[in-house]
This record gives sequence, structure tokens and C-alpha cells, in this order.
Amino acid sequence: METQTTVEYELIEPMSNKRYFTYNRFEALDRFAEDWMVYERHITLGNPSQFVQTEQRVTIMWNYNPEFEGE
Repeated sequence: METQTTVEYELIEPMSNKRYFTYNRFEALDRFAEDWMVYERHITLGNPSQFVQTEQRVTIMWNYNPEFEGE
């Protein structure tokens, strides 16, 4: 089975509520330090057979939770 995982970041500007997407973790960390809302999304595509493809999306909102590892 072949799988491929991609991590993308959704950045939300607090004043205008505009959304930006990036694959750069350092940019996401910079925006998070500026009090932007950041969502980290892991997208995994799998091919269990030649005729079937699966997709799994896991979204994590960054926050000040002590269990969150931002760096």
C-alpha cells in the first residue's frame, strides 16, 4: 500500500478574518506569534488497491494548551 502525507497550515488574520494557506511551518509559527489563528491540517492519501484510494484529514487548532508543541 502506498501512502503520502502532506501538512498544510491555514492562517487566519484576526482583524479582517481573511484566510491564507501555506505549507511553510516557519511562516505558521511567525503568524502564531503575532496572535493569528493557525490550523494545522495533515492530509494522508492511501492506495490500498489499484481500484481504491482513501483520504484522511486531521485538523489541529494551535492554541496555548500546555500539551501543544509549537516548536
